[in-house]
Amino acid sequence: MTDSVPKIIVIPAKAETPQEQEKKRNLRVAAYCRVSTDSEEQLTSYQNQLSYYTEKIMKEPNWTMAGVFADEGITGTSANKRKEFLPMIRQCRQGKIDMILAKSVSRFARNTVTLLETVRELKALGIDVYFEEQNIHTMSADGELMMTILASYAQEESRSASENQKWRIRRGFERGEL
Repeated sequence: MTDSVPKIIVIPAKAETPQEQEKKRNLRVAAYCRVSTDSEEQLTSYQNQLSYYTEKIMKEPNWTMAGVFADEGITGTSANKRKEFLPMIRQCRQGKIDMILAKSVSRFARNTVTLLETVRELKALGIDVYFEEQNIHTMSADGELMMTILASYAQEESRSASENQKWRIRRGFERGEL
């Protein structure tokens, strides 16, 4: 018997285009912030989110600031009511944003359908959304599954809070309170 040496095939790395190299060097990153009420506590959270994301994006050497989009005192159940969210998505469609940072899934959207439709559209455009609190990158393989579960939870939490508020109002009317 003769010992045969396995043949090794070398596959050269694919050369990156100058555009691909430039995109890696200067990832255009935006952040989305939202608070749902005008309470003092929420407004403090709103200002903290704005400051945090501005600083975070500016500190990263390979990131370019693409904007911090922030909706104040707005519900996350409807994208149409969020005056900053819609222009951010429009800029994504125009190719001006490569990645979006958000504190959590519930800050991005509390409606499961809206969340999934938006994230899927962004993913098709090659735009990653990173949810810091849950450590989810939407471009990752398990990102959509985790995001779906969390979005469903956030939507139910919002519905429950709304039902509790309605109950409190009804009870107040029954007691003659305005």
